[in-house]
Amino acid sequence: MNMKKKFALWTFVLLLASSMYMLGTIRPDASAHEGSHTTEEGEAAEGSITVYLDGRLLSTPGSVSSDLAEIRVSPQDVADALDLSYRWDEGARTVYIDGKELPAAADPVKIGANVMAVAEPLANALGLQYDYDDAGHTVMLGTPKAEKQFHEEESKVRDVFEGKGLTPAVEADGTKTFTLTAEMADWAPLKGVLTTAWTYNGQVAGPTLRVTEGDKVRIKFLNKLPEPSTIHWHGLHLPNAMDGVPGITQNEVQPGKEFDYEFTASHPGTFMYHAHYDDMKQIVGGLYGAFIIDPAKKPTPVPASGDLADGMAFDKDYTMVLARMNVNAAMDDEPDYFTINGRSYPDTPPIELKKGQTARVRMINIDPVDVHTMHLHGMDFQVIARKGHPVKTVETMNTVLIGPGETVDVAFRADAPGDWMFHCHILDHTMNGGEHANMGAEMGGLITLVKVSDF
Repeated sequence: MNMKKKFALWTFVLLLASSMYMLGTIRPDASAHEGSHTTEEGEAAEGSITVYLDGRLLSTPGSVSSDLAEIRVSPQDVADALDLSYRWDEGARTVYIDGKELPAAADPVKIGANVMAVAEPLANALGLQYDYDDAGHTVMLGTPKAEKQFHEEESKVRDVFEGKGLTPAVEADGTKTFTLTAEMADWAPLKGVLTTAWTYNGQVAGPTLRVTEGDKVRIKFLNKLPEPSTIHWHGLHLPNAMDGVPGITQNEVQPGKEFDYEFTASHPGTFMYHAHYDDMKQIVGGLYGAFIIDPAKKPTPVPASGDLADGMAFDKDYTMVLARMNVNAAMDDEPDYFTINGRSYPDTPPIELKKGQTARVRMINIDPVDVHTMHLHGMDFQVIARKGHPVKTVETMNTVLIGPGETVDVAFRADAPGDWMFHCHILDHTMNGGEHANMGAEMGGLITLVKVSDF
């Protein structure tokens, strides 16, 4: 073999050896720091996971072993979220929550700067529901309080959806008097998710106020919030002093004070009411509701065929208040939940009809930022009213755009049996935040179902 061939061969061997060295020493060393960390006791924890309690993100990521056999969370984060005392006895490797020692199965250990405990025994010891979603790498912990709150809300959510108004006190002169109390209260936009909302009468959306054209109306507003507030009657024709704009038509209603709004329900239509102080905080927090004025004139029968119109006697009358809700996000961030009457899919009630029945759906966009394009599968609807007024020409379509502060009323005949989606077609409005954000095909947000039965 000549010298040139020998030199080329040795060069190849040296390059190969160098490459094997790089792969054998540098690569394993790097991988040791990727997706894993080591406890003070020398145990390896493979990968991190997201941890939620009642839908609220805990600050310390959990950890999961590569075989999913061991899932750990921060007991201090859990204790803080539950407003319970926490103590770590490092010498005894023991955690005390609310003065009680965690069971041995929780096996608390120090991982880096954090104490971590096995998630399921920790949850069992504290009476929490426990679930692990391996697809989303997420631990969901839940309190009995969240479950109870969800079920307590059911009738309030359904009343708003079905257009049932708050019962007024009727005075001697016929004035209908309603009481709205603004207060902070628990609210569950989704099963297993609990937040502190800004509410009217303890609910989101607030109770529907439903009167008849020509009625004299009085709303007694009680402010039990930690800051001032007012109420604006969006789209209604009323005296200037009753418009609810602080600094222009009235003074702010201070905490602990009250104010009476009085006016006559001048014209029929679908309207809304909402806070008009610190708007982004108070409206996004939940201070809004539907205001419906029914016509004094008796509705006409729905024809067997042909166009539908405002003023007809539909079989069903539904209300959908479209909004955003920030459970984990800051007020100026993207919301983590979009809601219909304070609920996100799959926990929104369905529209239920028999084949051949007709329905009116009053859609109110109280969202201060987002437009919504509401789309019905399987059937067309007709737009019969916009912004509280009947349309001059009925529009037939399956998707309608609703801007912030607008209302659109649609009507349709249930002529196609089955379960049909009715949803916003801006698709990031049809997913839930929190622990449901990483569930792959899981849908959420501004979706309900139109369930048409064949009998």
